[in-house]
Amino acid sequence: MSNPLRPLRVVGGLELRSRARDGTALLVALIAPIMLASLFGLALGGDEPPLSTTIAIVDLDGGEFPASVQREALESEELEGLVAFTTYPDEAAADAAVDAGEVGAAIVFPPGFSDSVGSGQGGTVSVLESADAPLAGVIARSMVDQMSALVEARTLAVRASLAAGVLAEDVQIFVEENGAAGPPLSLAGDPVADGAVDMGVYYGAGMAVLFAYFVAGTSARSLLTERRNGTLLRLRAAPIPVWTVVAGKGVVGFSLALLSMVATWLTSQWLFGTSWGDPAGVLLLFVAHAFTATMIVMLAAGSARTDAQADGLILGVSFVLAFLGGSLVPLYNLPGWLQSVALITPNGRVAAGLTELSTTGAGASAVWGAAAVVALIGVLAGTGAFWRLRRGLTA
Repeated sequence: MSNPLRPLRVVGGLELRSRARDGTALLVALIAPIMLASLFGLALGGDEPPLSTTIAIVDLDGGEFPASVQREALESEELEGLVAFTTYPDEAAADAAVDAGEVGAAIVFPPGFSDSVGSGQGGTVSVLESADAPLAGVIARSMVDQMSALVEARTLAVRASLAAGVLAEDVQIFVEENGAAGPPLSLAGDPVADGAVDMGVYYGAGMAVLFAYFVAGTSARSLLTERRNGTLLRLRAAPIPVWTVVAGKGVVGFSLALLSMVATWLTSQWLFGTSWGDPAGVLLLFVAHAFTATMIVMLAAGSARTDAQADGLILGVSFVLAFLGGSLVPLYNLPGWLQSVALITPNGRVAAGLTELSTTGAGASAVWGAAAVVALIGVLAGTGAFWRLRRGLTA
């Protein structure tokens, strides 16, 4: 009985030898992405001082809590040299300052906040943000998230103490003496820890993700070239399934795209000593993206009638996804609605995943969801690609 995978290996081997003889394959797969990633690393990476920002505090409370929050934030190692505080008399003044760009964000403590927290009733703090100062917004929201944890811990402790019979006038002292004031303010694990994301890493990853389309697109385009040259007619005359031709070229495109991304990643780490995060997580995202990029360019090639149309579609799709997904422009610099759009693109999911890995120290488990979404996009694109290409090959 013949091995059903043998025709696939034959087609894949022929495609791989063809790519090896093609001088542009080495340029597109290795030289161009590595050089661009290296240039971004030299221009934007390194030991530059971290970004800094100013956050306004509107203290309508006048109690102990707002002052302690500022004090702990300024003493935090994660925020050292990163944030400064200034005060405004009311929310309207702070809102005007945020709009004018005088401060990056503002945190508003309402009247009676400290008393409400101390009595176990909780409290609400609001944040004013500007799209022009994403770093300040991230820090302010992180501080409020930490305050929410503190407030919740204090509220539960007060209620438990009152239920145990502690007098209302003694409950605040009792809670503090028994260590229920909540954890100290910390931004450990926040995406702005130690400053901003290393932009050399960010753009290096962007180049790796972008060139995956170009690399895989070479194999996809070759289907049209071989159809024009009559090679596919000879393959169709052979006793092999039609899908073997498409699958063989797809496997080679996927393999070369993955090789290109891994080479760019390893070169960046070797040259600049920067970490892209947990290797298993990075590789997981790369495998998912290489698969999806291959399926997308296969779909683009299947929608074209000529080589020139295929080139145009692959190029256009690659750059549109690169722009929308943050490969060319950082996601936080995009308008809010475009940031939402980015998360439905494979580039955006990979960028978000790599950002989390490189800034928080998270492991591969943190990006399983992102990788699954990227792979699902690939399955949908691949279904359409194989259907269209199969029709084209049997026409």
